[in-house]
Amino acid sequence: MRYNDIIDLQETSPNHWRAKYQGNYGVYTIKIAFDSGGKTSSFSCSCPSDYYPCKHIGFVKTAIAGQIDKMKNSTDTEEKSPMIEDLLNDVTPQELRDFVVRQTKYNPDLTNAIKLEFAHKKTVSHTNIYSDILREEFANVCFDESDYDVYSATGDNLDLNFFEEWLERAESHVEQKNYHEAILICKACIEELADWIVAEDEVLDYVDESYRFRPFQIMKKAVENFDIDVKELYAYCISEMEKDKYSEVYMFNEFNNLLLTLAIKGNMNEFTVLQEQLLEKINDKASFDAERILKREISFYQGTHQPEKADALIENNIQIANFCYQMAEKRFNEQNFAEARRLINEFLSKKNNNNSFHQQWKELLLKIAQKENDIPVIRSIAFGFIESSFNREYFSIYKSAFTPDEWKDALENILQHYENNKNKNKNNKNRWYGWYGSANYDLTDPVVDVLIAEKSAERLILYIEKDLSLEKLEKYHKEFAESYPEKTLEMFKKLMDKYVADHTKRSHYDYAVKLLKQMRRIKGGDKIVAEMIARYTAQYKTRKVMLEMFNALL
Repeated sequence: MRYNDIIDLQETSPNHWRAKYQGNYGVYTIKIAFDSGGKTSSFSCSCPSDYYPCKHIGFVKTAIAGQIDKMKNSTDTEEKSPMIEDLLNDVTPQELRDFVVRQTKYNPDLTNAIKLEFAHKKTVSHTNIYSDILREEFANVCFDESDYDVYSATGDNLDLNFFEEWLERAESHVEQKNYHEAILICKACIEELADWIVAEDEVLDYVDESYRFRPFQIMKKAVENFDIDVKELYAYCISEMEKDKYSEVYMFNEFNNLLLTLAIKGNMNEFTVLQEQLLEKINDKASFDAERILKREISFYQGTHQPEKADALIENNIQIANFCYQMAEKRFNEQNFAEARRLINEFLSKKNNNNSFHQQWKELLLKIAQKENDIPVIRSIAFGFIESSFNREYFSIYKSAFTPDEWKDALENILQHYENNKNKNKNNKNRWYGWYGSANYDLTDPVVDVLIAEKSAERLILYIEKDLSLEKLEKYHKEFAESYPEKTLEMFKKLMDKYVADHTKRSHYDYAVKLLKQMRRIKGGDKIVAEMIARYTAQYKTRKVMLEMFNALL
């Protein structure tokens, strides 16, 4: 394990840790938080790994455990040197104060720690002391765009550790029910971050996106869990969000989302007036921006127990795709199939609608057709869902729309359809969709899936044999081995003989053992496997490892 690649590890606040890790694509920032019971409550890593969690989380958690153990077991060392407590007993308060002030000139970490710990004790009328602290911290940030690459594998975010620490302190205040201090810190974080980003050219792309919404999330948590003055905070948001800087740094909608929480908590109907005013400024009432505003208004009505107003807002804005779908679904549940179908067809007929929504709309159309037993529509829509790749659910629906006699021809047609597609795309270098785009397209062949669904063991084994491979046989042999054990074993034996002849690595032997075990589960397999191992023993006398592994099966 690469613990030596951890170049910095510190506890930024109780149970919150941050580490820097030298990885293959630069330095990663890892953050881990623990709950009061010592269990991991959250974690993140800036590395580009697709794994969740990535390996660096485990490395850092182990390093944290080691550091905690080291602190617990440091008593022997302390006994050999003067204890800090003993030394401080002989120091006057003035001497200690002078020492701390002197050290802060040379130790920025100590300076920030003191601010984090004691800033809340400093009360200044009409002034948020946290704003002064953060403004000073931002003034000390050195940003040179040439030092960063926003398109790199790790994203290359600016190192704003002080800002992270203040957010963690706000979260800690919420947990301790010091919600007033938490909100003051969040206000300062919002205001000063926006001011700094606007003042610094091109810095926005390099600031961790979470910094723009986390202060609002923390305040939302405080609002939801504590009895605070929602009207005061509502008025603050209204006053602050009017400033142009928040639109520039993409915080405007975060203010509106916090206002929604406050409005629901305080049952403040003026929130809907604000949203209507915002909606009037939107030219395209079917746009994403319009939908976002309307969703907030709908959430307010739902949160204040006014469902009829929420429903009316949805019904009056069916130009929004999601709202139109909700209305179609509602009409379906009311068994008003004609109106549901009209809404769906109206949406699908629009030239500029979003293709990604088509499946759910067609699924609803299919449900209507099933309710009405509209056979032609069931066949048409269900076939559309299985046209390019197999889906067992829609295949079953498609089949149900035929009589047994009709199904004989329909089955042959769909098998031929898949065969034609396979032949058409097999040599297409640009194929990318469905099962044709896979490097192992033969292992996800819809013809095979259809034959399995139809329990057609005879046709399946013949189809597999036409283009036989060990991988394919391993995957599908269970579908026909019970009906055709001798033929299945014969196919295995033929492929295994060639595989053993051509492969000599330990990993190859492991795979061969796995296949031999599968053969033994087939009727008559024990005898065939024993004969094969005896023959391999005589044929490959120098392969001691392989023979030892094979003979262990007997």
